[in-house]
Amino acid sequence: MSTGVPELDRLFAQVGSYRKSSELMALYEFLKRFPRISPYNAMLIHIQKPGSNYVASASTWLSEFNRRIKPEARPLVILWPFGPVKFVFDVSDTEGDEPFPEVLLNPFRPKGTVPKYCLDNLIESMKGDGIFYAEADHGPDRAGSIEIREHAPALTVKRNRKTFRVKCLFAVVANKNHNVTTRFATILHELGHLYCGHLGSAKAKWLPHRAHLGRNVREFEAESVCWLICERMGLENPSAAYLSSYTAENTTIPVGFSIDKVLKAAGIIESMIQTKKRPRKELILGETAVD
Repeated sequence: MSTGVPELDRLFAQVGSYRKSSELMALYEFLKRFPRISPYNAMLIHIQKPGSNYVASASTWLSEFNRRIKPEARPLVILWPFGPVKFVFDVSDTEGDEPFPEVLLNPFRPKGTVPKYCLDNLIESMKGDGIFYAEADHGPDRAGSIEIREHAPALTVKRNRKTFRVKCLFAVVANKNHNVTTRFATILHELGHLYCGHLGSAKAKWLPHRAHLGRNVREFEAESVCWLICERMGLENPSAAYLSSYTAENTTIPVGFSIDKVLKAAGIIESMIQTKKRPRKELILGETAVD
């Protein structure tokens, strides 16, 4: 009988994993090492083989690195679009004549700034989910906000020689006086709230509804989403200070926290950064072809 609790959260509750703040942060450190796969898939790798360093399919190991899978190797299972699963192997389960590139085993690099195309993709993708974006002249201590705005004018979205009118459901505002990376992180944080279900709009049926959560849980989840994405992109990370302060003052994570929701939210947002999202069909009010 289903309890309504995501399977990943139920597993962690049953075995008592990641209730300690230090354990969760160690998990986050592991997840950031796998930017080529989704956060959720990185979590699945951690469950199956915590010491993994770099994973790829057997065909990728052979074609890109000239390495073969050891006969006794056991595959790791991850989710895959239209799969439903894909089998990958850690570098420790491969062999070849040449050493594996050290830079891929230690992918950490000095923190940089967000590429312009990433911010552009994200803002355009937000429109496809009915999210209006604006920048406001705030003081230095105010980063931004997100709110339900279901009676705002329709949004205009251009995709593949078509122009769509899309229903507006939410508004994200960032401080225009902050630099581009800080504004980007602000958007990530606010979208973390949205995709973790903290706003609870009845008109956005694709979102979880968790508006009942306390502020500590909501902020911890949103900061976690922002931290994961920034770290996996090699960006300056304003959420690091919050999480560091929280874990220093609290030995356990907030009751009600959902690792399932955090990882799924981070994955959704990362996909929006990589490719401009098509409008949700339930939000489309009309469309016209562009010559």
